[in-house]
Amino acid sequence: MKGRSTTILLFISFFFLLFNGSAIGFILLHFKLGVGFGIALFCSTSLFGALLAMIASEKNSSFYSRLLFYCNLIITLLPFYYFGIALLFS
Repeated sequence: MKGRSTTILLFISFFFLLFNGSAIGFILLHFKLGVGFGIALFCSTSLFGALLAMIASEKNSSFYSRLLFYCNLIITLLPFYYFGIALLFS
């Protein structure tokens, strides 16, 4: 049972990574929900994916758990990067 729960946690973390890493997550959350709430929800789902990967790595540390953890953390910073570039060109 220990391996199955780790796999499920990593799968959910991977789903959040795909949703937030693609433009779909940013567009849906930012433009449909507004600037403040959309970015807050985007960052919280990325951090939740990183948390799930961290819980999975406590049970069974693997390459994929560390990869998903760090990728979700990097994806969390993307909205701030986009707004920084937008401020430079405005």
